[in-house]
Amino acid sequence: MPESKVPKTYVRPDNTAVLTCPHCKYQKVILANKFKGHNHKLKVKCRCQYVFMVFIEFRKRVRKKTFLRGTYINHSQKDSSGYLVIENISVTGVAISSVDVNKFKVGDELSLEFTLDDEYGTEIKKEAIVRSVRQSIIGCDFEKPEDDFGSKLGYYITHEYF
Repeated sequence: MPESKVPKTYVRPDNTAVLTCPHCKYQKVILANKFKGHNHKLKVKCRCQYVFMVFIEFRKRVRKKTFLRGTYINHSQKDSSGYLVIENISVTGVAISSVDVNKFKVGDELSLEFTLDDEYGTEIKKEAIVRSVRQSIIGCDFEKPEDDFGSKLGYYITHEYF
């Protein structure tokens, strides 16, 4: 099963995760600490005998996969600017791709502008700091994280749009 099709379950603050059988909907609570630092994809056999895969996610915040186009200004690189694609987003940061990936450095201060693909076409402007630069992805933290539910971005991340 492709990684993107494996359902996720998030580890709760008490270090437990709820596994839900997609066949019979039976739920089982497990302790997640033994999976930290290892492969988080589990093969589970339910009491109904159905076998399924689940991905244990240790992130503190929900991260939503996206394909949102936007722009950036890199204040640490003489206000250079360009286009970006937001690959995934949470209330605390984003992973972006850009044809200019080799120009970014850890610690760069950015201004990001993008439009959500929600029903309102919500425009978002965020200040961010580059935390990682890999081959094709730049990881950024927002200078001012959002509230999970009390903001337009938080609502977008935690709700599905069809």
